[in-house]
Amino acid sequence: MDNTRHYDNAPYAPYPGYNQPGSYGTNYQPYTIQPGPPPPSYVIERPRSSKLPFSFFSNRASRIFGVIVVAVVLIAIGLITAYKLNAFGSSSSYSQPREKCFTNKTLCNGIAECSEGGDESGCVRFRWDNSLLQVMSRKQENLWLPVCSSGVNSNFPSYVCQRFGFLEGPTTDQVTMNDNPSNVGLHASGPSDTIQGGLDSESCTSGRYLSVRCSDCGQDKRSRIIGGTEANSGDWPWQISLQVRTSSQYEHICGGSIINNFWVLTASHCFSTSIPLNFMRVVSGTSNLDQVRSTSSIAAVIRHEDYNEDTDDFDVALIKLTTPLTFSAVIQPVCLPMTQQNFNPGSTCWISGFGKTVSSSKETSKVLMNTQVNLISTSVCNSPNVYNGAISPRMMCAGDLRGGKDSCQGDSGGPLVCLDNNRWYLAGVTSWGTGCGQPNKPGVYTYVTEILPWIYTKMEMETNR
Repeated sequence: MDNTRHYDNAPYAPYPGYNQPGSYGTNYQPYTIQPGPPPPSYVIERPRSSKLPFSFFSNRASRIFGVIVVAVVLIAIGLITAYKLNAFGSSSSYSQPREKCFTNKTLCNGIAECSEGGDESGCVRFRWDNSLLQVMSRKQENLWLPVCSSGVNSNFPSYVCQRFGFLEGPTTDQVTMNDNPSNVGLHASGPSDTIQGGLDSESCTSGRYLSVRCSDCGQDKRSRIIGGTEANSGDWPWQISLQVRTSSQYEHICGGSIINNFWVLTASHCFSTSIPLNFMRVVSGTSNLDQVRSTSSIAAVIRHEDYNEDTDDFDVALIKLTTPLTFSAVIQPVCLPMTQQNFNPGSTCWISGFGKTVSSSKETSKVLMNTQVNLISTSVCNSPNVYNGAISPRMMCAGDLRGGKDSCQGDSGGPLVCLDNNRWYLAGVTSWGTGCGQPNKPGVYTYVTEILPWIYTKMEMETNR
């Protein structure tokens, strides 16, 4: 796999009007994707001019002709507007507009105070030590409380998980807490349109709380990246190929990771070029793009509202599939990290992708490649001889400072996974880098733990829209 911040040597011509994302300078350009042909556009055909008597354009005839011209223009405008508003099942807009909210909105109080209800989404989290379910208190913002295991409806865990697009039956357990001496927790209080709306805080006399795992993720279900080797079928069953349709075929442009039946996590910069969604597809369940087994159409793409093309901060996007994936030995979700789960510098993790195996190549790899990389501390990555302060809190570095092992063009959006407690967790999303496998220029990845609230908020809002 191979890395440049967005490559200048993309093998496919960019769409007309495509602007190369900004950079810190010539050394910093986020990965360049490889788009296909330009999207279709509506053209208003005008009748050929005829040599007619001047009297034709006078009086009543001229008024009728003017009305016809205006009608044609209005119809054309309506067609273009409908196209852009996805009236024909195709969309070229990937960013959701910011919600309009009350000035003094309160998060998770059971009262929608934003136009899309975003203040009442993302009110659930799963704590790292034991997958403890926590819900924000309705009475105090940012006070996260556990759910008492006693008195909870048996359907409650499934209700929680389904709100985020998880269709599997959740695994539950009862756990204790060492940091809750007063035993304050949440009890079911009645039906509600939101998770937090049906819970009230009081004492959990048993001292036992609800642990929920929404997906049996990050496990091996089986009975050339720069410096990498070929992956076997099923090695990384969450890896997908994001593809765009050209005149005669589909071409790979980015990677991504399956996180549940409906959702794929990828990089925002993969959509810097406006491409209609019906020109794109997600390929899953294969380690060889010449042997496509499963394809999915895309219902929506949600880019992070704060994504910055100049700095590549918040470089993350969600892809919602039109129909849910059917999991198998070669199609499985990776685990999202949990709140407070950290991935320590020096840890050995893995990257995978269909990107270039040689930076000078004009083609990406048809075969899924993988390689081990070491996590590098932000302080080292921000040092003057590496990335000189360009690494934000939403980024992490991985690779080898000596060079040789790295991501490259076409790997963007793909997974950086780390094994913990016998499960693979999605630690990072491939984002950018200088060159591919160069010394002191490791790969830079979006730090998934840091953007978890955004992921859960957007999945809940879109799933329950």
